[in-house]
Amino acid sequence: MYIYIIMFAVAFLWYYASRKNKALVGSPIALALFFTYLVIFIGLGDMIGGYDRYIYGALFDGISDTIAAKGDLKQILFYIRGKEYGYFLWEVMIAHITANRYVFIFLTTGLMYFLYYKAFKEYMEDYPMACLLFLALFVFFTMTYLRQTIACGIAWQAVKYIWKRKPIPFFALVLLAASFHNSALIFAPMYFVPIRKFSKRAVILFLITCLILGISPFASWAMTFAGDAMGTSSRTNEYANNMQGFQIWYVIEAIVFMFIVFRNYSTIKKSPKELTFLNMTIAFCGILVAFMRFGQGGRFGWFYFIGIIYMFSKFVAISSKKVWIKYLIHFLCFVLFMRVLISWESLLIPYKTFLTDGNSSGNSQLYEENEYDYGYTIDKLYRPIIDFK
Repeated sequence: MYIYIIMFAVAFLWYYASRKNKALVGSPIALALFFTYLVIFIGLGDMIGGYDRYIYGALFDGISDTIAAKGDLKQILFYIRGKEYGYFLWEVMIAHITANRYVFIFLTTGLMYFLYYKAFKEYMEDYPMACLLFLALFVFFTMTYLRQTIACGIAWQAVKYIWKRKPIPFFALVLLAASFHNSALIFAPMYFVPIRKFSKRAVILFLITCLILGISPFASWAMTFAGDAMGTSSRTNEYANNMQGFQIWYVIEAIVFMFIVFRNYSTIKKSPKELTFLNMTIAFCGILVAFMRFGQGGRFGWFYFIGIIYMFSKFVAISSKKVWIKYLIHFLCFVLFMRVLISWESLLIPYKTFLTDGNSSGNSQLYEENEYDYGYTIDKLYRPIIDFK
């Protein structure tokens, strides 16, 4: 567990050092080095995160084998789920240069963090604080949900076109993101949200409405309808039928996040950029409570995470008169980070890289239930790492 805590400690030490040396606050080199560290740590991880990595590995190996055998690409079109052609084409492209699942996962991790770097460099003003929030909210999901986390990175490139009022590049990027994971379409309505600072009363009414929808059958109906429309009914029906009761953590998170927002509401500038990220934060909290009966419901809000990262970074930066806000956000970052680390312990610990042979990361049950090719256990690189086809 300590190796993951070190990851958080590195970000916090960077943040602390940046308070002494202001050049580190907006240093693109420091940001690039930190994300490179995450790419190496996560990309070299031996199937950390569990089930989904094994699925992606098996699909990639199947595509690579078909291409190596000079098979018809139509034979592997069944690997596409719904209309997610973008991720399929990414797999095909990488399969032309390697046959090894570990190389594929490493390159895919590199792609997603390149997208995050571009978004952070363009939008954020306090890189170390933004990265602390990123670790708290998102980093663990990048270890296993490869398609959706790439889709988030693509969608985040589109945010600037909301306040620039450029619909064509905005929706083009959202559609590209949806070609990696169709849940990205939930970000499309953000373009039509008025760029304004809503009253606290209006925000509360919006969240209450989302809460009522969350209690009602609406969320289940919406997921079923979306699945039928996008050709992924088997997946969305599984989510819809997998109600796990009242997700109290979703409600608590929404309350805590909105408490912090409201305590700083008077400090929020009325610039189009800041108002866009503010409304994304509010939308994220609405999504949490609207899908509070689903264990996977929070994933629909991932596309709005960058709003929270931006706004909370700003709140810390202007907290000289409310120092407790800064400490509250720091404490919240650590709590959220540790919550996922503890709950995912069986998927992450012990950590090991694919540079050593043997069982994968996580507990033995995870390995025994999901490993589809024991050749990787004997020799991680038994499938060629460089294999031009």
